[in-house]
Amino acid sequence: MNVRRLATGLAVNRLLFGASFVAAPERSSRSWISIDAATGGGRVMTRATGARDLVLGLGALRALRTGADARPWFAAHLVSDATDFLATWAERRELPKPSVAYALTMAGASTAIAAAYLLEPDAQEDPR
Repeated sequence: MNVRRLATGLAVNRLLFGASFVAAPERSSRSWISIDAATGGGRVMTRATGARDLVLGLGALRALRTGADARPWFAAHLVSDATDFLATWAERRELPKPSVAYALTMAGASTAIAAAYLLEPDAQEDPR
């Protein structure tokens, strides 16, 4: 699988995660890091993160599909995902182990895909 396809998959995945965080924060947050989004603060944080992911996914997908420069979008993905990874790692003792494993795996893989896209010279070439 080439880097451009992985990047497209990352953008779609982020868009879907973002939409679910905004639409159903109570359910989405439990599968992500096991926070209680039944509270107002939990819903705010989950929806805010969801809006970030929704916009990053839409922007990256649009750039990939139109041939625009997607590198700024994937630089933002990289910073967001690396921050998610580091924040989860820092709080790992306060979170359930399955949630930590899930969050670290998702954030780590997403960071790696964004980095690979940014480092791949042929990734910007439109295959159409």
